[in-house]
Amino acid sequence: MKVVYLNTQSAIAQSQSDNATLYHLISEHEPALRRFIRVRARANSPEVEDIIQEMYAKLFSLDGLAQKIEARQDTFRSFLFTVVTNLIIDRERRAKVRAHEAHEPFSDTLYSTWSNEPEKHAGIAEKLIEIENVLENINPHHKSAFVLCRVEGKAYREISDILGVSVSTVEKYISAALTAIRNKVQD
Repeated sequence: MKVVYLNTQSAIAQSQSDNATLYHLISEHEPALRRFIRVRARANSPEVEDIIQEMYAKLFSLDGLAQKIEARQDTFRSFLFTVVTNLIIDRERRAKVRAHEAHEPFSDTLYSTWSNEPEKHAGIAEKLIEIENVLENINPHHKSAFVLCRVEGKAYREISDILGVSVSTVEKYISAALTAIRNKVQD
């Protein structure tokens, strides 16, 4: 193995040259990558920008990538799409974990005392009627997201697919529905 010692200035110049080459090669494919992200991840503009930035950070952190790419430019496009696909999958996994952590399971022990307290039943029935009234009067998107999540038990990602919106939007819809319900019930 041949070891070449470079002075610091030439190493910096080489690094800057590699980064410029890499940036030029990536930017040729960026419009196609943006379209791919928008369709594959059903992402809005800020999410597309985030994924593109993650891609750049990932690629620029790899040592010697520019030389490898120049040697094999025919496979670079597929490499970029693979990197972006993996970033999208990672984001979906993180969102799934966030949604799972936010879910509060039904507690049998908490509600098992209801049968011994009929006056509580009446109060709960009244609250349920109030909740139904709130759901009838809120934005239909908020209602749909809330019902799909809290009644049908669907995950945020599933709801986003059904409604055709991002997971973040689903979270906002459900939050808005819960806020409306909470405000009505506390009155």
